[in-house]
Amino acid sequence: MATATDALTDPERQFLGCLMQLPARPARRLLAGMRAADFASGMAAHVLQLAIEVVAAEQTPAPVALYAHAVATGQAPGEKRREWLSGWLADTYRDAPPPALADQLKAVLLEAAWRRALLAHARRIEQAVSGSPTEVLRELADDTAAVDELWTRYRAAIAVPARLGVAA
Repeated sequence: MATATDALTDPERQFLGCLMQLPARPARRLLAGMRAADFASGMAAHVLQLAIEVVAAEQTPAPVALYAHAVATGQAPGEKRREWLSGWLADTYRDAPPPALADQLKAVLLEAAWRRALLAHARRIEQAVSGSPTEVLRELADDTAAVDELWTRYRAAIAVPARLGVAA
C-alpha cells in the first residue's frame, strides 16, 4: 500500500505532483510522448491517464480537476475509492518538487519504462530459447518495436531543455 512518504521518494508521484502545479498549456507540452502504460504503479498510471484526459479537454490538471474528472467519468467508483484517490492526490500535490524538475522526471520515467520493456523483451526471448523453433526465436529477437518506440520517446525527453513555469 502506498504511503504519504512515497510522494516524496517516488519519481512517478513526483512527476505527477509537478504536473498538477502546471497550467493546461505547459502540462500539455509535458505530457507529450507520455502514456499511462509507462508507469509501473497502477495508481500513478491511473492518475496520469486522468491528467491526459483533463489536459486534452483544455483544463488545468490540478488535483481538484483530476478528482472531479474521475468522479464524473466513473473512474472512482465508491466512497472508499474516492476517499483514497483524494488523499493520494492531496499527498502527491503537497509533497511535489518544483515544476522546474518535471522535464528531468519525465526523462527518468521514460528511461525506467524503456528498461522495463527491454527486460520484458529479454525474458520473452529467454523463455522461448529452450523449446521454440528457430523461426519463432528470430521473430522474437526482431520484434523490438515497443522497446524502440520507448527509446525514441526517452531520447526526445532528454533532448528537451527545462522550460516549465507555473505562469502561462
